[in-house]
This record gives sequence, structure tokens and C-alpha cells, in this order.
Amino acid sequence: MKQIYIKWIIFACLMALVGSFFAQKIYFVNADIGRHIRNGEYFFKQGHPAASNYYSYTEPDFPLVNHHWGSGVIYYLTWKILGFGGITVLNAVIYLLTFFLFFKASERLSSFNFALFFSVLSLPLFTSRTEIRPEAFSFLFMGLFFYTLLLFRDGRISFGRLLILVPAQLLWANLHLFFIMGPFLIGVFWFEGVINNKYRKSLKPLMIFGILTVLACFINPYGLKGFLEPFMIMREYGYMLAENQSVIFMHKRFPGNPLYYHFEALFLLAVISYIPIFMKKGQRDVIPFLFMMVLFGGLSWGMIRNIPFFGFFFIPIVSMNFFLVFKDKRNKGTAVTLISACVLIIFYLTGLHQSPFKKVSGIGLYPSVNRSARFFKTFGLSGPIFNNYDIGGYLIYHLYPRQEVFVDNRPEAYSVGFFKDIYEPMQSDEDRWSAADKEYGFNCIYFFRHDITPHAQPFLIKRIKDPLWAPVYVDAWTIILLKRNNRNAGLIKRFELPKSIFSVS
Repeated sequence: MKQIYIKWIIFACLMALVGSFFAQKIYFVNADIGRHIRNGEYFFKQGHPAASNYYSYTEPDFPLVNHHWGSGVIYYLTWKILGFGGITVLNAVIYLLTFFLFFKASERLSSFNFALFFSVLSLPLFTSRTEIRPEAFSFLFMGLFFYTLLLFRDGRISFGRLLILVPAQLLWANLHLFFIMGPFLIGVFWFEGVINNKYRKSLKPLMIFGILTVLACFINPYGLKGFLEPFMIMREYGYMLAENQSVIFMHKRFPGNPLYYHFEALFLLAVISYIPIFMKKGQRDVIPFLFMMVLFGGLSWGMIRNIPFFGFFFIPIVSMNFFLVFKDKRNKGTAVTLISACVLIIFYLTGLHQSPFKKVSGIGLYPSVNRSARFFKTFGLSGPIFNNYDIGGYLIYHLYPRQEVFVDNRPEAYSVGFFKDIYEPMQSDEDRWSAADKEYGFNCIYFFRHDITPHAQPFLIKRIKDPLWAPVYVDAWTIILLKRNNRNAGLIKRFELPKSIFSVS
């Protein structure tokens, strides 16, 4: 009994540690959540999600498939009832449930000790993206599908209970574009039945279940387009997103980031864990799970945004592999495993590697993050606004529909030509800037100051020095400039900042 209590105490500490990574103040200025809230508001006002780029005055008619419209509805209702603190709690609960499901799946495939050790080892991977995003729902549904399919495979639940996941698939198809992973996971378990006589009886039920889940994916406001969006979303955008870059690219761009080394080490460990298994005969159970490891490992190598998916699946799959290799010695290693896991937990808590306490812990918004928006609205600033990509969601939340944005952080909502021929050149070339200024009649420049794209900082430096523009507001995140004209004369006289406060480092 004492050993059981010790295990539960250790697991409770681990859950608290995981939760602390997601109990963080929202860094709102360059976050997506403001736009998601307005998406939900739009749905309740119009009765349907939008099918075009309705927030922007530059390309308002550009066709759009809002594949995560349902997430906006959930975020909006949560915000309406509980505020931003409620959204933070919701996000943390989703991740905790996800981790719990993957841990239980790992425990089912191996043991508590292996599940604990590899969970702690994978912690930096699945907590690497703590920002509130609709992908959290995909993490949750993947864990739910994976664990439930394991229970069905092992005869712990009936086919009727398995079918409860069909409505879950329908919901998933309207929350995030990774809904296609539901049918994929079913296909993996179906293939396991093909190659392993032990699970042959599950072939027909899984085929029926798979067909029903695929059909459920078509039940969305966009029909066939909505179903095909996961296969089309990675088309050429015309704008480079850091989260869509490969691990190798990010190594070169941000050398020394421990996350990428950690991912590479665990990926290598996952590969090595298969070697002793394949040296033995009759180990067919691991082949379907190898498909998962290859898929999520490959997706992570290609785009760093997928590293958390690999991190979650790493836990049960590698736990199972080590369990099979050391099954004759696993009881002897209990103390070593528990001690190692505890040491790793302390390692994170003390901040020696990746600690949740390096950020601002708590719920709700980051302190003073809305000051620039209050300044804009209180003193009656007006557009047309030229803003950068990062701050688009923030401006949509605070200013729409009174002010529309020039661009926002939805690359799929704008044409390739917009980014390549308009947005980026006008920041790099003064003639292009003058032409765009004349075309759009900018009255205000509203920027996220920490934009690290090659063109953003040089552009801001030029505008600070430009006699046609006056800086009137700056804080830790944003800068606002007004055009020197009659409309802004009073505001500039009252709030203009001396150029001497700006420096180039």
C-alpha cells in the first residue's frame, strides 16, 4: 500500500509541474487568442463562420476556410463568462487531460515506472508551445483516441462504447485541422489487426468505425473544402513563419536553443529503442506504433510547431519499447526509475533546464499589456493603420470593427502576392513604401516592436527618422506613430516623443 501512495504522490507532483507550464500570463500583443475570441463573436452575430478575410481592408474578399472556427466559439464563450483567466485555466486543463491520457496509455503499454520516467524526459517537448492555440484540442483528441483504441484493442471496452468517439470526431473536425489524425490513428490500429492474429477480430469493427469518423469529418460549414484543408494548409504563403521552419533551419537561426538538442536526443533514443526489439522474432506489436513515431518525428523535423505531438507520443511508444526489452528486469529497476524521475522533476523546478517559473506565472493577461490599445482608443487615434503581422490579432480584438487591420497573423487569409509584392517590399524599399502610403493613405503606424523579420527593425528606424511621422507612444511591446497632418496635429503636439529616447543596439 505504501508503494501505491508513493506513486500517486509522485504522479500528483508531476501533474502539478505540467500544469504550471500552462498557468502562465497571456503575452497578448503577438498572440492569436484575441482574434479567436472575435471569430467566436462573429459566429454568434452572423450565425456562421466567415468565408473571407473580413478583418482586413487590404484583401477583404480573399476566400478563407476557417478550419478552427469552433475553437473560437469555445474561447469566446469562456471569455464572455470567465474572462481571460478562464481561458488560461481552460487551456491548462486541456493539456493536463491530454497528458493524463497519454500517461495512462503509456502505463497500459508498459508500467508506471517507465511511463513516469519517459514522461519527465519528454516534458520539454510537449510543453514547448504554451501559447493558447486551437491545436490544444487536437492534442486532447489524439490522446483520447489513442487511449480509447488501446482499451478496445485489449477488450476492455465494447464496440458500442468505441462509437462514442464518432461525435468527438465531428467536434474535432470543427476545432482544428489536425482532425485528420483521428482516422489515421484508427488506421494504425486496423493495420495492427492485419499483421497480428491476436487482434484480427478488431478488423471489421475498426473499419466501420473508421468509415464513420471519415464521414463525420465532412460535417463542417465548408463541406469538402473543410475536409481537404489539412492537406492544403501548408501551401505557399509568401510569408516565412518561424514555427513552420525545420529543426535544422532553427538550429542555424537560433544556435544554442536547448529545445532542438533535446528533441534530437529523444528522437535518436526512440530510434535506438527499436533496434533490440527488431533483433528478436515475433515482435509485431511495435510495427504500427513505429508508423506513429515516423510520422510525428518526421513532422517535427520538418516544422518545429509539431514537436509537442512527437513529445506526447514519445511517452507511450518508447515506454513500451523499453518495457519489452527489459521485461525480465523491470521490477529490479523500480527504485532507480523513481529516483531518476524525481531528480529530473527537481531539475525542472530549479530552472536548470526548462522551468515554468522563468515566465510570469498566473492566469489572465500579462500586466499592462493593453496600455497601447487603451491609449489608441482613449485619445481617438484613427486609421488607416499600417501594422505588422505579429500584432494583427491584438488589434483585431481591440479595434475591430471600428478599425480594420492592414495584415494579421493568419497567413492563409492573404494571397502570396500580398506578402511578396506588397507587405515585405514596402518595408525594405522606400519607393515602395511611398507608393503604398499613397495608395492606402496611412494615418497611423502601429507595430509590435520585437518583430525579428529582416525588414521590420530597419523600417522602424527609418520611420523614427522620417519627418513625416511622429512617434507618440512606446512601451515594452508596441510603438505607435502618427502622420504629421491636420487631423493629428493636436495629438502630436500633446504626445510626441523626442527622437533621443530611441536608440539602435
